[in-house]
Amino acid sequence: MIAAEDTRTIKKLLQKYDILKKYVVSYHDFSKKGRINYITGKLEAGENIALVSESGTPAIQDPGFELINECIKGNITVTVVPGPNAAISALVLSGLPADNFLFIGFLPKTGAKRKNKLSELATFPYTIIFYESPNRIEALTGELIERFGDRRASLVREITKIYEEVIRGKLSDILTRIKKKKVKGEIVLVIEGYKKELIKSFSEEDMRKELIRLLKQGISKKSAIKITLSRYDIDKQRLYNIATKI
Repeated sequence: MIAAEDTRTIKKLLQKYDILKKYVVSYHDFSKKGRINYITGKLEAGENIALVSESGTPAIQDPGFELINECIKGNITVTVVPGPNAAISALVLSGLPADNFLFIGFLPKTGAKRKNKLSELATFPYTIIFYESPNRIEALTGELIERFGDRRASLVREITKIYEEVIRGKLSDILTRIKKKKVKGEIVLVIEGYKKELIKSFSEEDMRKELIRLLKQGISKKSAIKITLSRYDIDKQRLYNIATKI
């Protein structure tokens, strides 16, 4: 059996590949508890069921979370076949750091929840990934500039589809582009994380004192150099030369 977010789409796909004898049932965000019980009942009876979302990966801003959890509770084996995921694909295309990132998906649309979420994210140090609709992307971009500052970002729309487009630059550059030409389709907005402004005004003696202060705390010289580099706008070799004299 196939449990599909949209039975019409999956049937077209099955027909294209001449897979004509599969029984298809719907499973989407509005499915009632009865549908989940029906599917898990079939699984407990020994049937194999594939869960398919309309586009993307089940449970990642797509239906699947509740069903998967019910299977886990019932000790039903669940496995996954890696497939398309807009968030990861957009992160790769963005050119922004991908070693650490946070997937947000869709923000709360209005009110205190949205405000609190943005305040929480304003000083998050890693790359952040948002989903947004074409109708609200302009407002979101402006809001992010206001709350986060004009950071580097990448807007990816219709990823892997015919009209795929990537807009890179500062948030203000992206806002200018989408104001001139309304964007359509599914959108992922990737923005760089918060970067603490480095101290630029200091002397060599200031650096020596800072390193000594850290060393007195029992921190290794290597770690003291790393910490100092994260706080001061100084060339690594210059700081290393200061450290070797201590």
